[in-house]
Amino acid sequence: METSDLVTILQASIAPFVLISGIGLILLSMTNRIARPTDILRSLLPQLKTAPEKDVPSLQGQIALLRKRCGLLRNAITFSCLAVMGVAAVMILLYASLLFAVQLTGVIKAIFGLSLLCLVVSLVYLMLDLRITLFSLDLEIERHRRQ
Repeated sequence: METSDLVTILQASIAPFVLISGIGLILLSMTNRIARPTDILRSLLPQLKTAPEKDVPSLQGQIALLRKRCGLLRNAITFSCLAVMGVAAVMILLYASLLFAVQLTGVIKAIFGLSLLCLVVSLVYLMLDLRITLFSLDLEIERHRRQ
């Protein structure tokens, strides 16, 4: 392999490396977000047994919403991880195509497109989580107004 080929490989890898870094930051945000509803769930479940009868439906609603949020965030994290794996596969295929002088552009385009699609799906799940978070907050505000 000549030096010019190596430079071409490195140039082609810069954008995917940046994309992986960006997705990594999004993943960090998502993993931090999933910790909060998990902790709240763990504190609400014991309260459910000792709560006054009038608070039980509200607590059950909060528990259901928190569990739904955890599921949405799990899906968001899964699709973000798939996006990172796809981008990593693109980098490996770029290197292999230049190293072995094989034409893999169709496969590379398809995997990169799927990676971007996974990223978009992940962000949709994150937005759904944000929507439920605000809805849950509205329920909590309403419960306190009734007291």
